[in-house]
Amino acid sequence: MATVVIIHAADDTLPARALAEKLRQAKLTVVLEKQGDDLRDAVKSAQAGVALWSPRSATEATMVDDVSFARGKTKLVHALMQNTPLPDAFRSDKSANLTGWRGEDDFAGWRELAKLVTERAGVAPLPPPAPRVDSGFFSPGRVDPAQVSNAGGAQAAHAAQRRAAPAPAPRQAAPPRAPASAPRAAASPRPAPVQRDYAP
Repeated sequence: MATVVIIHAADDTLPARALAEKLRQAKLTVVLEKQGDDLRDAVKSAQAGVALWSPRSATEATMVDDVSFARGKTKLVHALMQNTPLPDAFRSDKSANLTGWRGEDDFAGWRELAKLVTERAGVAPLPPPAPRVDSGFFSPGRVDPAQVSNAGGAQAAHAAQRRAAPAPAPRQAAPPRAPASAPRAAASPRPAPVQRDYAP
């Protein structure tokens, strides 16, 4: 298998490891975490090299020296993190911007870097990324045409059933209600008893 060396600062070991995992998907042997003579020996036998630049590494003289050495020994490409500009000595070289990348296969900077590395290493390019599946309550989602046609068929069948069903009989009007009884007249007061005087 073709070998690719990642040249990086010690402070950038974690992103270098993440990049190595992605490059291994292209059937590449990836060498990283090498310094000094070990790094230079690895570069001499590698088919390609990746210089990983960050705000930390761009100011390190050792990093610049190692990348300059690799540039003369192998096919080199630069990967930029956190919008780091290339050092002046490498401004004319090919580079890919990985700022904001979180490992997505369809990230433009990663696709560019993978293309450059596989071309230089002489291996087959990575396959195109799988379509991303949207998730979440408010994402647009994806519509399956088969489900749409099935749903349309079910709706049409339901409409046909409704047309074929006999029309319901009209409801009969409820009998009229009896009028409310008139209020009773108030009873007339009884006359007071008449007192009669009887002679003794």
